[in-house]
Amino acid sequence: MKAFDIGLSALRAQQLTLSVLGNNLANASTPGYHRQQVDLATRSPLREDTFSIGTGVDVTNIRRLTNDAVETALIRNSSEAGFSQQTRDIAAQIESQLTPGDASIHASLSKFFNSLEKVANAPQDSTARSEFLSSASALMKGFSSLDQGLNSLGKDVRLSLDDAVKDVNQKIGDVAQLNSKILQARNQGTEPNDLLDRRDQLVSQLSDYFEVDSITLPDGREQIRIAGGAAAFGTEPVTLRVQDFKNGSVGIAVANSSTAIPLNSGRIAAMTTALNETIPEFKSRLSDLSREIVRTVDQQHAQGMTDKGPYSSLLGNRRVTDVAVPLARSNPNFPISAGSLYITVTDATGARRTEEVQIDPNTDSLQDVAAKLSAISGVFANADAGSGTLSIAGQGSNSIDFAGQPDETGILSALGINSLFEGASPGTFKVRDEILQNPGLLATSATGLPGDGTNMAALANLRDLRSNAFSGRTFTEEMADVTAESGVLVQTADSQDTQLQAFRQRLEADRDSVSGVDINEEMLKMMQSQRAYQAAARYITTTDQMLAELFQMAR
Repeated sequence: MKAFDIGLSALRAQQLTLSVLGNNLANASTPGYHRQQVDLATRSPLREDTFSIGTGVDVTNIRRLTNDAVETALIRNSSEAGFSQQTRDIAAQIESQLTPGDASIHASLSKFFNSLEKVANAPQDSTARSEFLSSASALMKGFSSLDQGLNSLGKDVRLSLDDAVKDVNQKIGDVAQLNSKILQARNQGTEPNDLLDRRDQLVSQLSDYFEVDSITLPDGREQIRIAGGAAAFGTEPVTLRVQDFKNGSVGIAVANSSTAIPLNSGRIAAMTTALNETIPEFKSRLSDLSREIVRTVDQQHAQGMTDKGPYSSLLGNRRVTDVAVPLARSNPNFPISAGSLYITVTDATGARRTEEVQIDPNTDSLQDVAAKLSAISGVFANADAGSGTLSIAGQGSNSIDFAGQPDETGILSALGINSLFEGASPGTFKVRDEILQNPGLLATSATGLPGDGTNMAALANLRDLRSNAFSGRTFTEEMADVTAESGVLVQTADSQDTQLQAFRQRLEADRDSVSGVDINEEMLKMMQSQRAYQAAARYITTTDQMLAELFQMAR
C-alpha cells in the first residue's frame, strides 16, 4: 500500500502542477497577473527495518512569484509619472494661450506701442488716433481673455479633480472588498494569489492618482497606506473628498477630517498644485503686467492735455473704499507714494502757474487731498463719499492740468484722473468710453498747442521702460518671460515623464523576469510535468502488476 500512496501523491502533485501551469499560460497576457509556481516537498519517510523509506511528495504551496522591491518601485514610478503627465497637460494648455501669433497678446502689445508712435508722429490724424484706441481696446480685451482662459482652465481642473476623487473612492471601495476576501481566504489556510493580483492591479491604478503602498500585517490583514500613512484603510474603505480651505487653497482630506493629506506625487497632487500654485501664479503675473501697463500709461496720460488746452474739470473713475481714512488704508486701485503732486492753473489770460501739493498716504485721506487742492486759488476739488472718487475743477474762468511737473505720488493713476483706461483688474480694464466716442479727448500734448504730440511720444517711450516691478524688464520682455516660463514648465514635465517611462520599462523588464509568463518556459515545464505524471502512472501500473502476480502466486 505504501507504493500506491507514493504513486498517488505523485499523480496529485503533477496534476496540480499542470493546472497551475495551464493557468499561467491562460493568463500570459492578463494585465497585473503574476506567475504562480507549485512548491513540492518530500513527505516524511517511514522506517522499515534499518532503512528509511520515502513516502511520496506533497504540495506545500502555490506561490505567487513577486519581487517586492521592484513592485514598490513600479508603484512609486506610477505616482511620479502621473504627476509629471498631469502637470505637462495643464502647462500645455497654459502655453497654448500664451503662444505668440498674429492674434496673440504679444501682437496686441506690439501693435499698441506701434500705434502710439503713429499718433506721436501725427497727433492730429484722426485715423491714427482711431487705430490707437482700437489697439488699446484689443490689448485690454487680450488680457481679459487670458484671465478668463485661466479661470476656465482652473474650473476644468477642478471638475477633473472632483471626477478623479470619485474614481478613487470607487477603487478604494473595491480594494477594501478584495482585502476582506483575502483575509477570509487566509483564515481558511489558503493564499489567495488571484485575489492579490486583482487587488494589486487596483492599487497600481490608485498610484496614478497619489503615492500609495500596501503592507501585510502580522495577522494576515492587508493595509493600504496613502501618502506615507497620512490615511490608511484595510477591509473598511475610507472616503476622500475635495476640501476648500479658508485661505482659498484646495486639498484632499478624509471625509471626517478637515486636515489636508500631504500629497507629493500623482495626478491629484498635480491638479491641486495647479489650482493652488501654477494657475494662480500665471494669473498673478499677467494681472500684474496688465495693471502695470495701465498704471504707467494712465499716469503719463494724466500729465498731458488735449490739443484744445487745459481742462475745466476732471473726474476720477477709480474709487477708494473710504474717503475719510488715510489713503494707504482706503484700498486704492494702484499704490500711492508720499511726495508732491503738481497742478497747473491757467487763467483767462492764458497765464499759467504750477502749484505743489504735498501728499502722505499714511496720514492724508481723500478728503484731505481734496481740501489741499481746494486751498489753491482757482481750484475746487471734492471727494465724493458715495462713489469714493475725486473730482477737480477750475473755479470761474480758470482751467487746470497736470502737465507742469511729473506726479511723484502716483495718485493720478490710482484715482483715474484724466486716464486713458478705466477699471481695476484684467476683467474690468477698458478704454474710457468718453475717449472711444471722442478721440479728441486723447491727451496728446504737453502744451495744449495743436500738432504737439509730446505726451504721446512720452507714452510711446514706455515701450522701453524697465520696470522695477519686473526686475528691470520691459513690458514686452516680461510678457516673453511669462510665456517662456510656461514653455519651461511643459519641457520640464515632459522630460521628467520621458525619464520615468524609460525607468519604468527597465522596472517592468525586471518584474517580468520574475513574475511574467514565458510561454516557451511554461510549455517546457508542462512537458516535464506531463512526463512525470506518465511516469507516476506507469509506476502505479507496475506496482499493481507486481501485486497481482504476488496474489497469483499465493493462490
